[in-house]
Amino acid sequence: MQRLFLCLALLLSMATAAFAAGDNRVALVIGNGKYADLPHLPNAQSDAKLMEKALSAAGFKIVSVIDGDRQQMVRAMKSLAEALTPETNVVVYYAGHGIQFADENYLIPTDSQLTSSSDLPLEAFSLKMITEQIERVRPRIAVFIIDACRNNPLETSRSAGAAANDGATRGLARATGPLGTFIAFATAPGKVATDGTKGNSPFTRALADFITAPGLPIEQVFKRVRERVVEETGGEQVPWDNSSLTKDFFFTEALPDVPKFSAEATKDAEAWQAASDGDTTASYQSYLAAFPQGLFADIAEMRVEALAEANRPKEEKEQEVAALPVDRSINAAEDLLMWNGIQANGTADQYRGYLEKFPEGVFAKLARLRLEDATKGSDETVPAISGRVTANYEEFAQNPLYPEITDCDREAGHVQEIADPAVGVYFKQIRPETAVPACMTALKQFPDSLRILMNYGRAIDAAGRHDEAREIYRTGASAGFPIAYRSLGDVYRDGRGIEKNLTEARYWYVLGAAKKNVFAEFNLALIYENGLGVTADPQKAAYWLWRAAKQGFAPAMEKLSAYYLDGKAVPKDVAQAEILLTGAAEMGHIYAELRLGDLYLDGSALKKDPAAGAQWISKAARQGYNEAQFRLATLYLDGNGLKKDAGQALNWFTLAKANGVERAGEMVATLGEKLGGKAVRNAEKFAADFQPVAVK
Repeated sequence: MQRLFLCLALLLSMATAAFAAGDNRVALVIGNGKYADLPHLPNAQSDAKLMEKALSAAGFKIVSVIDGDRQQMVRAMKSLAEALTPETNVVVYYAGHGIQFADENYLIPTDSQLTSSSDLPLEAFSLKMITEQIERVRPRIAVFIIDACRNNPLETSRSAGAAANDGATRGLARATGPLGTFIAFATAPGKVATDGTKGNSPFTRALADFITAPGLPIEQVFKRVRERVVEETGGEQVPWDNSSLTKDFFFTEALPDVPKFSAEATKDAEAWQAASDGDTTASYQSYLAAFPQGLFADIAEMRVEALAEANRPKEEKEQEVAALPVDRSINAAEDLLMWNGIQANGTADQYRGYLEKFPEGVFAKLARLRLEDATKGSDETVPAISGRVTANYEEFAQNPLYPEITDCDREAGHVQEIADPAVGVYFKQIRPETAVPACMTALKQFPDSLRILMNYGRAIDAAGRHDEAREIYRTGASAGFPIAYRSLGDVYRDGRGIEKNLTEARYWYVLGAAKKNVFAEFNLALIYENGLGVTADPQKAAYWLWRAAKQGFAPAMEKLSAYYLDGKAVPKDVAQAEILLTGAAEMGHIYAELRLGDLYLDGSALKKDPAAGAQWISKAARQGYNEAQFRLATLYLDGNGLKKDAGQALNWFTLAKANGVERAGEMVATLGEKLGGKAVRNAEKFAADFQPVAVK
């Protein structure tokens, strides 16, 4: 196979050589409550202090303003701007009065003298102006958090009569920011948030908790905040956010540093740093001679091949190109355009025409197969890809969330492809009868989205159309799309429509890992953990798990926690294991929930806490995890962390049995005989009516 993407290995070498760089973090925190001419906000000051404490714990240097007048706010903003660089992660938090006027949001200093909303541009600060000032520096990430969506203060101020109909509207306006920006409001655009009755607003109180929760990507932080605020306010307040981030960001990372590997692994990493700094064939070969099975051996081998290719004589390359069919140089967009023009039940002539123009085209292999079927007069037809697919993926490369989440993502997307465990399905769970039409519809609407195209490939792959799916994955790989690398790795690992080849699978996973695809990293870890086509190597497995866990990938966090608990591949670190398990459990990972619950109940590794243990196991059980359902039943039966309840125990044993836990059958029989027919019928109804609680 041609190695078209070896240069990507350099990206990985640069990233891994430095390991974890320290964060440059700065935050501006403003809490305005004591207004001269506007209603006071009793909690704004305490909200700002709570947020200052949370952000400080997350490593931010704080510029703080409490009850700031216009001059104080100007000085604070200047101080913030002076601290910013292109490497800075910056947060701006504001609690106080905010007003929407003419689709602009204004933050109000305490000395503002507003007689009408038309005074706002002179007396207040436009949120758009603040975001634009920060954008001039182009920081790495800019996060704006506005807890200011209270009632329009002009409605209750001394000048209410003059201001009642001057254009100010309820709540705040929808806002977006430039690339690299995340904007969060305490409630939805046009809605009103509560100031809170417990010393802090419900939004800021929840946000402070989750900012300091380790291992949650920023998207998960605000999802959990939204979930809690909706619950506390009975659905009256729904926090809103808008993201144009293209980089990962964690307020508090689960793994702030590289794990402490053995002395041999440390030498390995140092040798790799020297090899990658040299970036020559000799330096990589020297590394491989010293560490033939090293942590970076895969990348070193790929880099040697890439350099060899780059150094080949020009004449040799020209001869090779001349030997290729002319049509291989034809634009890929023309290739896809012609393929899309063939109807679902294409004719032999159509496939011949495609092959004449593109004998080595993207779909050439598939066209030959279909031509054979069409020539034989087969009644079976395989629909062509619907929608106009192009080779222009620049928009997607600039905005990984283009388009917004669709039914195609929910039916056929990779789990946690967009840092959201509620989106996507595992391959074996794809239902082609709903996934294929959903993705065909999405492709028609977004023909230039690689993510949608790869999802379509998964949908038809699940339907048994492996040849076509494989070519779609290759199209994505040709464009350097990380998920395509992972999909091709899965194809070779599982032998979908092709002979299993673990070496080839590992190659594609390495390419995906070079672009920080968490599943590619996770699958590399499994390869080395289980010795799949390679010698088992727990340290390599731990390294790749760490790479994925650093990005907040719950399965990797849960699995890596076991390495820290047994202390074989990395030094034993129970506290680190608890951090990883808690972060994964917070994201709704059922294995982490059950494992964490058992550890709290056992008390030999973590501090014993039966109530917390029962709570985590209950969450996993209610999400549908059959082993957790059996475990929860035993807790009810024994009164361990829960009030003893034989009826509830029978309910959960019956459900576990229905879900395939064979050993639950004996407990169902024993309890059923003891409790009687009515309890048995109630348990059977409980099992029949049970609906898993989806992760939000």
